[in-house]
Amino acid sequence: MGLTRLSDREDWLILLYLPHEIERLSEQLEEKERETQQLMNQPECEREREVALLRRSVEEKERARAASDILCRSLADETHQLRRTLAATAHMCQHLAKCLDERQRAQGDAGERSPEVEDLNAKWQRYDASRDEYVRGLHAQLQGLQAPHEPETPSPPELMRKEISRLNRQLEEKINDCAEVKQELAAARRVRDAALERVQMLEQQILAYKDDFTSERADRERAQSRIEELEEQLASLQPRASWRQDSRETGSCWIHAGSKTPRRLDAGASELAAPGGRRPGTGSQRRGLPAEHGHPGANQRGQGDLQCPHCLQCFSDEQGDELFRHVAECCQ
Repeated sequence: MGLTRLSDREDWLILLYLPHEIERLSEQLEEKERETQQLMNQPECEREREVALLRRSVEEKERARAASDILCRSLADETHQLRRTLAATAHMCQHLAKCLDERQRAQGDAGERSPEVEDLNAKWQRYDASRDEYVRGLHAQLQGLQAPHEPETPSPPELMRKEISRLNRQLEEKINDCAEVKQELAAARRVRDAALERVQMLEQQILAYKDDFTSERADRERAQSRIEELEEQLASLQPRASWRQDSRETGSCWIHAGSKTPRRLDAGASELAAPGGRRPGTGSQRRGLPAEHGHPGANQRGQGDLQCPHCLQCFSDEQGDELFRHVAECCQ
């Protein structure tokens, strides 16, 4: 009986609300038609501006409609749950009423009611009144959501709690992402510092290698220039050596012929070449000459007139090859 009464009231409310809703929708349709006609009569730029405004308003209405749909679904679920509760309560009341009737018939006292049954009837009446009031409140909320110019009703506390929990989860995820990014950044900085140290060490090694290469190249250039100078000296000494060899052979002929003057000149030249002592040389021969003009001492003469330009070592005319080898070793 309670469910039938609730359905009748809902149908009555819907029938009462339908003419107002139809009238409101008709007014909105006429207003939209007028706006469309105005847009058709306006120039292109004004029309585009109006279209943009209408699109924004449509988007806002769509968002409001989505929110109202969510609220309506939640209210519908709650209404369905209340209907199930009401059905269970009505079934229980019917069962209690049947039990009460049986008890009253058994007692034979139809006019007397027990306090328990009266209490249940009072509770049922209060529950029926609160249910009707709650249904009226739900219809009022639905009307407020469907009205276009009325402010939006606030979302239920459950939706707000869900949204807050969702935002908290997103915040925790972002904080975790930031921590991971900070760790990756610290690792990248450590790798960068190690790479910079490695680059600095390699740059220092390159500078050291460059200095070594420059000094080595300078030493090589100096050695090459020294070798060229020695080669030039050798080239200049070779004609002199051949000339001295020829002159030495001529002087030897004069000595064997018994001439004394060239021998003295040759000995004087030897003394000028190596003053104050002997002239070193490999394979040098010393000849003892007889004393002449009343001098009992033996005069010795160096046989070589070739001299190393570096250490001033003297060689004989027959030691030309040894002189060349000695110069090459001495000047290295």
